Amino acid sequence: MNCFDCFRPKTSSPVRNESKSAPVTSEARSPLSVPQQTAVGLEKPGLGPARKPRSNYASLDEVLKSEKAMEALRQYMVTIRQDHLLDFLADVELYRRQRDEADRLKLSQQIFTTYLKVLAEREVVLDKPLRDSISARLQEAPATLFDRAERAVTDDIRRDVFPHFLKTPLFERLAGLA
Repeated sequence: MNCFDCFRPKTSSPVRNESKSAPVTSEARSPLSVPQQTAVGLEKPGLGPARKPRSNYASLDEVLKSEKAMEALRQYMVTIRQDHLLDFLADVELYRRQRDEADRLKLSQQIFTTYLKVLAEREVVLDKPLRDSISARLQEAPATLFDRAERAVTDDIRRDVFPHFLKTPLFERLAGLA
């Protein structure tokens, strides 16, 4: 008996009852005969992926609302050199809350220079029309100046970063799954 025998169903399938000396080809192997490996470990064959317990942080929106979850996401994003995206989102939120027009104008220039200018040190990649649209309105500095850029960055994180974050030990510890 090996360590996988306890995961095999007790049925009379000829594939599962084969002799140990006869090699099993991939064509002859039943998809139910070999345990599947997943992020949470081995599963019982034939039962599909094991369901993880529901976490409070199952969506990016939930993570963005929690200081503890944001710290875990930031730690992950530092490892993949994408933490500047979170800094951009925080600066845009600060900009949006700014009531004084002179301060908002100064902050808009800083955000553009730091994140949106081509070859900026912490450049956030946006399509050219969006970048040009923001650049053209910098002197007006409306409260909504960075809204489309914020949505684009949030969508990028949701699509590209967050799915990978959900598979990390950082997330599993955060969600109480580890």
